[in-house]
Amino acid sequence: MNALPPPGRFHGHHAIVIGGSIAGLVAARVLAAHFDRVTVYDRDALPSDAAQRRGVPQGRHGHGLLASGLRGLKALFPDLERELLAAGAVPGDVIGDMRWFQHGHFKAQFNGGFDGILLSRPLLERSVRRQVEKLPKVTIVDNARVMGVLSDRDRVQGVRIRRAGDEESSVTADLVLDAGGRGSHVPRWLGEMGYAKPSTDEVWVGLGYTTRVFRRMPGELDGDRGIIVAPTPPRETRVGFMLAMEGDRWIVTLGGWLGNHAPTELPSFIEFARSLPRPEIYDVIRHAEPLGEVATFGFPASVRRRYEALKQFPSGLLVLGDAMCSVNPIYGHGMSVAVLQVLALHDLLESPVPLERAWQPYFASAASVIDRAWTIAVGADFAFKGVTGQRPAGVDLINRYMSYVHRAASIDRVVCRTFFDVANLLAPTTAMLRPSILARVARACLLSPPAPAERRAAGHDSQSRRAMKTA
Repeated sequence: MNALPPPGRFHGHHAIVIGGSIAGLVAARVLAAHFDRVTVYDRDALPSDAAQRRGVPQGRHGHGLLASGLRGLKALFPDLERELLAAGAVPGDVIGDMRWFQHGHFKAQFNGGFDGILLSRPLLERSVRRQVEKLPKVTIVDNARVMGVLSDRDRVQGVRIRRAGDEESSVTADLVLDAGGRGSHVPRWLGEMGYAKPSTDEVWVGLGYTTRVFRRMPGELDGDRGIIVAPTPPRETRVGFMLAMEGDRWIVTLGGWLGNHAPTELPSFIEFARSLPRPEIYDVIRHAEPLGEVATFGFPASVRRRYEALKQFPSGLLVLGDAMCSVNPIYGHGMSVAVLQVLALHDLLESPVPLERAWQPYFASAASVIDRAWTIAVGADFAFKGVTGQRPAGVDLINRYMSYVHRAASIDRVVCRTFFDVANLLAPTTAMLRPSILARVARACLLSPPAPAERRAAGHDSQSRRAMKTA
């Protein structure tokens, strides 16, 4: 993927982006190639350093940036990776330097060519914001709340802004793009303008997690960059992540589905880690030095607003990222889906489609990106009894097959690599159903024993894992 070209077919005067998080910042980068000026409004006071802020409630928790999202960011901001590494971000191979324990099996560990980077969310956002601030066409305005849109019949012409201590003011624009997150006001604004609101899909998961940071010492986890311990549904619902990040630290996130959330007190937090189906996280943090404060987060439901199904929509307005779909964050899709949607927007702006008719093809393209993430996350969530909502057809059969995929991916590198291609939104979900993959899954499951009931005493110990990694 190459960096964006200079301005193309459409070249407007002013674009406004609502929200200065990752989605909004990446959108500003793309819009700067097509508009004379771009203004980003965010309601928070944006910090100059890598600090947590109120508008990013998950900022203090473990984050994953999928390979598709990282590749997109590197194409948009060629200097970003260099800045992140200079700030202490931890590079590694997503397959070879991480331990993935899912459905009772460790994934095969080998250098899969998946360049990854581990870091805190505040560091990533600060670095992306610095890259955007270098763009002469872009202005970022903080402490600014968007109160509503300016509209005339079937067109949005700007926004109404209120800054701290000031009266409300109006700002005109050719395009308003809402990247303000899950709490988007666009459905309400549509109703006020006389338009139908998008229908909404919801899947209730009752997810919650607790995060603590610990000092990271040399040699811990045998030098691997992190471990993900996922449950085997439906009997298990607890999950744990331990990821390296800048400052020689581990960020440890523990939690679960359906109300099975981790406690905040340190001794109980450590005991929760011991209850996971693998002991690695517990073995590290029971002796590690805790740093900073504890953080919690609750995620009741995945929500998808079906803008692509609308028959009418005002021109001059688009929606992006969590404002369009907020999916279970455990799967790490959010930032990458936003980046891929922005790249789809760029392709549209490079096409002959006039801006006043851009909403329909844009929402169709954005929905195709969301479809993959939604299918993966919602399908996996319905493996837990008690998850409710719009249930996809055939999900039980797919989940049964995926349990065999996880088993096969512990010994077959092709199955493992295909699984990560799909999980990282680099390949369609149907890639797991190719005849060659079906055959490999069947063959591997004949060779690989089922996961033992007690995985602490059996399965992949450190010695066998090292042998598998170097095989």
